[in-house]
Amino acid sequence: MSQGVILSDRDLALLRLLDATPLTASQIRKVSLTFDGEPFRDERRVRERMQALASAGFVRIWFAAIPGGGSMAYYRLTVEGHRSAFPELIESPPRASLSEIAPSRVRHAMTTADVIVHSLVAAYERGVTVARILGDGRLTLQVGEYRQQPDFHLQLAFAGGWFNLVFEIDNATEPLDSQREHSIRTKILGYETYQDWVLRLWNESGRNDIRPGFRVVFLTTGSERANHILWLARELARNSDRRLIYATTQDSFLGTPDAVTAAIVNDHHGHWQSLVNYQPTSSALRTPIRLKRPVAPVPVL
Repeated sequence: MSQGVILSDRDLALLRLLDATPLTASQIRKVSLTFDGEPFRDERRVRERMQALASAGFVRIWFAAIPGGGSMAYYRLTVEGHRSAFPELIESPPRASLSEIAPSRVRHAMTTADVIVHSLVAAYERGVTVARILGDGRLTLQVGEYRQQPDFHLQLAFAGGWFNLVFEIDNATEPLDSQREHSIRTKILGYETYQDWVLRLWNESGRNDIRPGFRVVFLTTGSERANHILWLARELARNSDRRLIYATTQDSFLGTPDAVTAAIVNDHHGHWQSLVNYQPTSSALRTPIRLKRPVAPVPVL
């Protein structure tokens, strides 16, 4: 099936990333800066290499319609590609990570891919280590009635510190303050409950390991919705001093070259925070934003 294609270190890094997210040629060219070996110099070379990997059975090329007409090519792993990228694993990847993206999910999947690529490049350029990345549906945080599957998870390391981040790519298609399963309220309560649970286990075990913690990063379509998410997070916080929920807009995150280390997200008090505390002895010299209750709250359903 390989048709004589020899996988380079760059190829293997690409296949491993495709396990976490589908990618376009443009996204691959950008993120190849972080791979071992020489990065791709242009998209033509990306497409040529991806065609070779597709002919060898390691990836599959899919097409999706784009607004205004035309189509966009994107790449996903095959079972053979997954085996080559992760020879130590016995289980096959979920079928959803190998198949075509449903038309209704293309926008969300491509935005998620943009955020992943941007995060990896920003981390690389600031010397932040990416210890783990898990794509959509690959991490489940479950306790009691709550079951959360974030859009992706990053574990970053810098200067002896570990930073566990889960991302929610919010395109304002889900209700804010509602009892529905996929509402923002339910998601926040689920993450609050899970954090309480892991901290309780840590306390009961004698606190012998590093205090377990994570941050939930909501990247949404507008500053008003980001602020409403943070206001709701403040209302639902089990511990007012615990900074669990962060939020900002997708445009702000993707438009900031050092998005991983710059103080561009807000917590539920409106204070500016960074995903990786690049300068732990300093605080962000920005005036906190004022969070307000939504003018017309969505009725609880």
